[in-house]
Amino acid sequence: MTMKKFLAKTTRQALMQVKAELGEDATIISNRSINGWTEILARSESIALPGSRLLDSAMTSKQQAEKALQAKKVQETVDLLNGRSTHKAITPKTASSSTEIMAAQEQPVEIINHPQIQGMLKEMREMRNQFQAQLEALSNSTLEFSPNKRDLMSQFLSAGFNLDLAKRVIGKLPSDFSAKEAKPWAMNLLAKNMQVLENEAEIMNQHGIYALLGPTGVGKTTTIAKIASRFVLKHGNQDIALVSTDTYRIGGHEQLRIYGKILGVEVFAAKDAQELQQTLEKLQDKKLILIDMAGLSQKDKMVNSQLDMLCEASHDIKKIICLNASGTLDTLNNVSKTFAGRGLDGCIITKADEAIGLGGVINAVLQNKLKVLYLTNGQRVPEDITLVDKITLIEAAFKPEDSDDHLSIVRPEDLPAFFSKSVVTEQGHAQYA
Repeated sequence: MTMKKFLAKTTRQALMQVKAELGEDATIISNRSINGWTEILARSESIALPGSRLLDSAMTSKQQAEKALQAKKVQETVDLLNGRSTHKAITPKTASSSTEIMAAQEQPVEIINHPQIQGMLKEMREMRNQFQAQLEALSNSTLEFSPNKRDLMSQFLSAGFNLDLAKRVIGKLPSDFSAKEAKPWAMNLLAKNMQVLENEAEIMNQHGIYALLGPTGVGKTTTIAKIASRFVLKHGNQDIALVSTDTYRIGGHEQLRIYGKILGVEVFAAKDAQELQQTLEKLQDKKLILIDMAGLSQKDKMVNSQLDMLCEASHDIKKIICLNASGTLDTLNNVSKTFAGRGLDGCIITKADEAIGLGGVINAVLQNKLKVLYLTNGQRVPEDITLVDKITLIEAAFKPEDSDDHLSIVRPEDLPAFFSKSVVTEQGHAQYA
């Protein structure tokens, strides 16, 4: 039997000395720190020969120690993620493989003190706290509701409304209302807070200039053609004019010109504020002027220039934002807030036929306090446009996706024969049946 002391600066260095002189099967008698140095007392009783029983026993003990070490590492990781300390010494029952045991004593401390591990653990704890806060907020908002209110909350969220609006509406629900009374009451409350164009005469029978704003592809040009068609049906084509400022998109002006040619309406182009001012001066005698603004992303810096162009004209131009019914609530809110930099006079809900649900666009309209002038539900000119019935629109939002009932469109009854024979597509090409 050989017993010897080893002194080194770190435990790892001392263990390497033990392994070099006494072998991997050395037994650690003591391990202590002296003035910043590590002193290890170790002994070696025998040297295992290849193929001997002693070697087999040592290998078995080593495997057991490795398994214990792996299990301990897993538990340490769990403790670290839960914010618990892991500075305790490891004392496995099997002590035959002393090198692994001493390495296990030192490794957790190194893991904890590693800067990258510390940063990762901090981020994970912050994420866990955020998730817990959100779950608690959602849990508290539903636990305080009665079963009827929780069921109504589920219907609001399924329809596409956000949690904040749902909580505001349901929080005002009388506590003695039954499940059958709750939903109609909530829909009536939404309708009461929604502003819509009650009478189309506000547009058709009065002098007005309307500029349609919004991102590319939202349906501004087609919507202008539909409104112009309704005006022509009632008043003819002498008191209306169309203006295009879309000088960025190839063929943008031509698309509006095709619509104007079919309707017999004059179409003008204006590339800047000065040309727009001059054009509006020429059209002072027109009862209705519709301006097709260039489609711009809400992230485009030219949005402000576009709004300045309208404000610099010495005319009362009503700014109307087109909202894609199939867009997400966050996107619709972002679009509305960006184009509302100089104020908005209303909105038009477009592409309702492409939307899975209408809750998101209704939520955006209410949240941004926008007046809804029209709703479009297809590409046909002029059929697929209507004034908005608030109750019908909100009922459509709460209908399940697989419902066979669709939002009905009010169609003019006095359509001329040529409208029934010609349909203008979204791309601006006339197709004849």
